Amino acid sequence: MNRILHILNSEQAQAELKKIKVSSGGIESMYPKMNGLCLKLENVPLAAANILKQEMLSLGGDAAVARGVVNGTVPISEVILMGNAIKLRRLADKLAWQQYFTLPVIRKDILRLLKNHQGDNIGIREYNGKVLDLSKTQIMGILNITPDSFSDGEQFLAKDTAIEQAFKMIDEGAAIIDIGGESTHPGATEVSVEEELDRVIDVITEIRQKSNILISIDTTKATVARSALQVGADIVNDISALRFDSEMVKVLADNPQAGIILMHMLGTPLTMQEKPVYEDTIREILEFLKERIDFAVSKGIARDKIVIDPGIGFGKRHLDNLLILQRLAEFHCLDCPVVLAASRKSFINRIYESEAADREEGTLAATAIGNAAGIHIVRVHQVKQNNRLLKVMQAVKEI
Repeated sequence: MNRILHILNSEQAQAELKKIKVSSGGIESMYPKMNGLCLKLENVPLAAANILKQEMLSLGGDAAVARGVVNGTVPISEVILMGNAIKLRRLADKLAWQQYFTLPVIRKDILRLLKNHQGDNIGIREYNGKVLDLSKTQIMGILNITPDSFSDGEQFLAKDTAIEQAFKMIDEGAAIIDIGGESTHPGATEVSVEEELDRVIDVITEIRQKSNILISIDTTKATVARSALQVGADIVNDISALRFDSEMVKVLADNPQAGIILMHMLGTPLTMQEKPVYEDTIREILEFLKERIDFAVSKGIARDKIVIDPGIGFGKRHLDNLLILQRLAEFHCLDCPVVLAASRKSFINRIYESEAADREEGTLAATAIGNAAGIHIVRVHQVKQNNRLLKVMQAVKEI
């Protein structure tokens, strides 16, 4: 996956160089150069890799390539370009005159990644005609209408209580209300379509009658999604990324103005925490999400209606969750708005001992990290506190 790497220390720099099979001597000489802007390219032909190396050196930067590139013993290499935005743009300018060895495609991707690497290229999105300004981080308020959600099970099962909570979150600054009628915590089992519909449809109907707020329906079931869209929902939040119900793509094709959130998950909620394993966490999640985006687009879903979620807590080890937070900005390479859903999740308990309701400080820390990384939407339980945090961070950015 071509992307801009976000390197925080020398250990990470060396690890990335090892991944692309740089020689041990090359690692020692190059990792100190990776404190600027590092752009990783995959599947680069040998000739193009050599050209990129020479051009970056001529610009005062550098490029790491696999051992064997210089002497021509490997046909393909991953390449890490090292410099700054100015040097990388100058590289793109120089490549405009080189129309061979896939260099035109590489040039186009360099310019694309430079344009969106801070996530500020998204701007305005519309879902069912409702405008969402994603030039700043927006809040999605969680409304679980379930008896067994890990954080707030049974609190909002009653229709009146659920609706009251929705309007409380709207008043506190939520831009989206995410309504779910089935728990998806680790080990959760499915509920019937009928039960899920009974929990969510009347609530969505009444909220829509009283407000123009954006509403997302958190479901993997096409029947539930279709019914929710019919009574006023605007976005489908599908943790399976369109994998569990083959009819979901048809629902979205029939509702072309609706949004879709595609989330990464290993397995199912029942099985996802049974020894999840990754060799390269961020790369594997990115590749999964790219495949799901491409699938959705191939089925007629407009790209500007797609949002992605790296899926913290869904088939992830503790280290994986921390890596996602640490390298959130790398998800901008997919050119879609990014949702961060870390609120009250159990990885926080591994950092400081806590029950779900006592993880607000950890949630706020995740929101701050997400905002600093240019994340577009944070999905949270406590809207008021997160909104205040984001207001302070926005005020600092705007001076």
